[in-house]
Amino acid sequence: MLLDQNRGAAEAASTETDRDTRRGAVTVWAAAGLVWGAVSVVALGRWMASDTDFAAAPILGPDTYPLWREISLRVLETLSMGVLLGFVWFCVIRPWRRDGRLSLEGKFVIGGVFGAVADAFLNSCTYLFAWNAHSVNAGVWTAYLPFHQPGASSRYAEGVLWGVPMYIYFCTGAALIGCQVIRALRRRFPGISNVSAFSVVWLLEFTGGLLLENTIIRITQAYGYAQTNQALTLFAGATYQFPVYESLFTASLGVAFSYVRLTALESPDGVSCIERGYQRWRPSLQAPVRLLAVIGFSAVALLMMYHLPFNWLGVNGHSLADLPSYQRPG
Repeated sequence: MLLDQNRGAAEAASTETDRDTRRGAVTVWAAAGLVWGAVSVVALGRWMASDTDFAAAPILGPDTYPLWREISLRVLETLSMGVLLGFVWFCVIRPWRRDGRLSLEGKFVIGGVFGAVADAFLNSCTYLFAWNAHSVNAGVWTAYLPFHQPGASSRYAEGVLWGVPMYIYFCTGAALIGCQVIRALRRRFPGISNVSAFSVVWLLEFTGGLLLENTIIRITQAYGYAQTNQALTLFAGATYQFPVYESLFTASLGVAFSYVRLTALESPDGVSCIERGYQRWRPSLQAPVRLLAVIGFSAVALLMMYHLPFNWLGVNGHSLADLPSYQRPG
């Protein structure tokens, strides 16, 4: 009898292990990461090899850029790079040195860097997102991404020193804060539902993103929104017009990354939902597959939840900002 019970327990454990192994779509996410990684490397490589596009964008006149704004822009670039380096140290390097492997947050940071390549999609059809030519830049790689329209400008200043860090703190940073908020809510309100908790996170990130971006735009003029959907735009037609859907999309991205991180925190083995099933790969490939899966998730989330809807609403919008000449494409 005892032998039968032990055999039954062993069979049940084996069945559960097999079920866990079959779960998850890590291979699908990793395939997306591999494709996006290839697209990114090719686009950046072709851009850097260009004799015309890999150069600082021209600063157009006749408008002059006030000194106090330029100082503010340099402060923004410096602070942004400091934030990026902080994330690299605390989320990538330190956990790697301590544990000998990448943390999920470290993979998010790497995924955000690859995801930042998609930033050039913002103006792939027409000039929707205005860039300040006074930003430290080497032009932009938009002409080397798929689906770029021949008539769309590819001579403007992609501000990499502040632009790339945005992909880190709006995704990885939002996930860190979001999970902290949800855990605090669960301690304070034990019966709170996931929908309610994530709704609070969304509202906080929507409000925070809206205030942060409007502050940056108004003080530094680092960027602006050249063409938006008027019905969903604050201060429509003004230099500082702001599409509300920008904050809607970034808040939703923050919630998506928060959810993935929360699944890892709540999992007994610390594996997130997008990395499930990595055991199906040989041990030597498991770590690369998990990293590719996170890169794939980052790229798909950014494209589907931000870039595509932003372009659709902008291209079909008719609110044109009164931009200074140094925010216009060359």
